Amino acid sequence: MRTIALEEHFLAPALTPPPGAGPLASWGEPISDQLRDLGSARLADMAANGIDFQVISHVAPAAQGLPGAEGLARAREANDLLAGAVAAHPGKFAGFATLPTADPDAAADELERATGELGLIGAMINSTLGSNGLFLDDARFEPLLARFERLDVPLYLHPAPPSQALHDVLYRGLPPAVAGRLSTGAWGWHAELGLHLLRMIATGVFDRHPGLRLIVGHCGEMLPFMLGRIDAMLRLESLPMAPSEYVARNVWVTTSGLFSIPPVMCTVEVLGVDRVLFSVDYPFSSNTAGRALLDTLPLSPADKAKIAGGNAERVLGLKPGP
Repeated sequence: MRTIALEEHFLAPALTPPPGAGPLASWGEPISDQLRDLGSARLADMAANGIDFQVISHVAPAAQGLPGAEGLARAREANDLLAGAVAAHPGKFAGFATLPTADPDAAADELERATGELGLIGAMINSTLGSNGLFLDDARFEPLLARFERLDVPLYLHPAPPSQALHDVLYRGLPPAVAGRLSTGAWGWHAELGLHLLRMIATGVFDRHPGLRLIVGHCGEMLPFMLGRIDAMLRLESLPMAPSEYVARNVWVTTSGLFSIPPVMCTVEVLGVDRVLFSVDYPFSSNTAGRALLDTLPLSPADKAKIAGGNAERVLGLKPGP
């Protein structure tokens, strides 16, 4: 059973945030070291825990909040660095590009360069509300979504910290450490990412781009649990299909960062085993915990093999492993 993890992160030197800011502020130096490593230490951790292959992407916010030419230059540097690591370890790594979403046209061109010239297999976009003040259903992003569809490469939509305005409304008065976790990994950015996907459905993004392939993490950002009610409450005359039908056609979900059986089995039961992909969220979650979850899933060997890597091979167009 080949094990492919596809929400695994790194940090490019040119996009390292200042001290006390960004994703490293509450995680500390060991995480920083793991993010910067694209070689021996990462491979050793994978080998020790039975992770055969990683699809690597830049940690949020990457180049998305940077303006114009600066965002494009930093994104190109990060993508070149990642492509070099993939070329050095082609049997172990693949990569999702980072894109300068402040300029959607430049982002579309960088997506084409990264997946063509560099050989990356798609791109990760961290939710654009926090960095660009817009959701992907905004008309500005139409050229970028159209390019994803034309190139037939997946878009991994990942959470990101909220905008300052949203943070002030929802997390005012909390101790900084509590606000920091509640606004991100403990709850907030998962809820916002689920809303982001529902906005894309409700505004017709998947009607305009029926071939768009979207991947979301963390067992679907709470949507599988709510999908029946969403169908009942969001059945709009403007939409040809129910929300769950768009999810079934256009969306795949990973297990990243969730290492207990109930949410994973809810995702499998609601979406079907063919829509679920294994992920760890390394180094913010451990390969040890991810592998332990995979080994204890109460599924048949065939279904477990699909989640472990078979589905990823199909969805991402990866060559079958040994």
